[in-house]
Amino acid sequence: MNEEERVGKEVARLLNHSIGEINQDTLYRLQAARRAAMKNYQLEEKIIHVGAGMAGQNGLDSFFSHTGKLVLPVMVLFVLMATLYWKISYEVDEKAAIDTMILADDLPVDVYLDDEFDIWLESTR
Repeated sequence: MNEEERVGKEVARLLNHSIGEINQDTLYRLQAARRAAMKNYQLEEKIIHVGAGMAGQNGLDSFFSHTGKLVLPVMVLFVLMATLYWKISYEVDEKAAIDTMILADDLPVDVYLDDEFDIWLESTR
């Protein structure tokens, strides 16, 4: 038996000591107050002391509530990095494809009709 249990039993013993002297009206009010308190009572999560000044909570609810706070930012970061990687690799592939078509003299007709292509050709000379 630890210290908390011992103190609790001693307090209960002292409270029960003079229970015979309480009038019936007071007993009814105490019972009603106890019922009201028990109606609003909710179990607390049990704190587990894991040593070295650290404490953990019992149950998976705390695990998911803490990891849930991290999942969304990590997923957003992952999506942004994947988008950036795809955009960079797509631009490089597009430029390489255009260079290959220029070297192979296999450009579509639309490119020759594009004014920006003419400007680019003149700027490279």
